[in-house]
Amino acid sequence: MRFTPQRLERINRSLQKENISALVATRRQDVQYLSGYHNPTDLLPIGCVLVRGEQPFVIMSELQSEHAKQEAMMARIRTINPGHDEIATYSRGAEFWSTVQDIIHDAGVQNDIIGVQQDRLPVSEFEHLKHVLPYAGFKDAASLLWRLRQVKDDAEIESIRNAALVAEIGIRTAFELVVPGVAEDTASVEIEAAMRAAGGQVQGIRAAVLSGGNARFLHAQPMPRRIGTDDLVVVDITVSDSGYFAEVARTLHTGKPSKEQSRAHEAMLRMCSIAEEKLASGSSIADVTNSMIKSIKKQPCQTGLIWPIGNSIGLDLQEPPSLFPENKLVLREGMVFSIHPACYIEDLGCIKMADVLLVTRDASETITSLTRETM
Repeated sequence: MRFTPQRLERINRSLQKENISALVATRRQDVQYLSGYHNPTDLLPIGCVLVRGEQPFVIMSELQSEHAKQEAMMARIRTINPGHDEIATYSRGAEFWSTVQDIIHDAGVQNDIIGVQQDRLPVSEFEHLKHVLPYAGFKDAASLLWRLRQVKDDAEIESIRNAALVAEIGIRTAFELVVPGVAEDTASVEIEAAMRAAGGQVQGIRAAVLSGGNARFLHAQPMPRRIGTDDLVVVDITVSDSGYFAEVARTLHTGKPSKEQSRAHEAMLRMCSIAEEKLASGSSIADVTNSMIKSIKKQPCQTGLIWPIGNSIGLDLQEPPSLFPENKLVLREGMVFSIHPACYIEDLGCIKMADVLLVTRDASETITSLTRETM
């Protein structure tokens, strides 16, 4: 993953504003954001120490360092030898925190404010950190990292575009494979294989072919159930490229949709179109969300909406902020959203569509190019 000097400058400005002299990241996605290193696994302990104004350090096992040398990143590497217990429990032991201590002491900021991710740091590890840095102050930097990650730079957007291209291949493959008699799980496996054959990275590819009521559940798994001759089928594709996600979803009908199903599908189409129109720098999430809801007012699908109807996307499939009517956050150029309105009505089934939208100065850009007219 390409890491730009501009990102490091932006991070340093935020740290200065928060009066934080060093930042210790212990979550894999945030380590990548701060260093550019895409760690393919959560099984080995990893962390990043970024002292304000300096090049970041990534702390990793010697085994990982061989892989890291092949990555284009702006970070120095410190290696450790985690014990079997640390690997088994996904924890960071004494050697990890001693390395953090050494980096911070070498930078001369051991008496300053240190930013940590308290929502991702076990109490035992935080106590250990306070023990090795007894004169430092600590500040929760979890929300700071989320704010920084909300606006994507060119390198991040490029990865999301690449992921979206592979996801589109998955949807096009689904148009051919999703027919009556095919099992959900069989079709899903074949779609995933087609995306890998097209150059998609193995990690992060997921195709979910979901029919009936199964489609309404978040992260539902395809079942051995065979698709019928009159089924609504949601095809939900997620792909990551260098750790950055894209989501594309469409709803198919294996027969002839009823008038009520067609109306519900048209309502989801309208919501996506409104998002494209309203998702611009300077608008608030509340304004965008309320405009989307207003477009389907008094229709049955309004009460059957599955929330949220969109969220920021990047190193995580679901990042804050999410689209809720109460969210007053103002949109900024460079934010990227997965807009995924979905509704479930018991007698009609589940309808969902998803696309990736980039917030620009005056409007939005739809990164995906597939037509939404699929029923």
